[in-house]
Amino acid sequence: MIVYEYPFNERIRTLLRLEDLYEKFLFFLQQPHPQQHHVALSTIFEMLEVAGRADLKSDLLQEL
Repeated sequence: MIVYEYPFNERIRTLLRLEDLYEKFLFFLQQPHPQQHHVALSTIFEMLEVAGRADLKSDLLQEL
């Protein structure tokens, strides 16, 4: 597990975590084995959980 603590603020740490989860998702999606596809689906659910926070949604909408 990667820990994002220093020297970033909470918003940057969350965005870095989302980026890492997205790269993990793309990696496992390209693998041939069904169990690896299961990991990709689990990663999607984790991304949805992280991105579902109201404060993160409002920050991302302001940036767009």
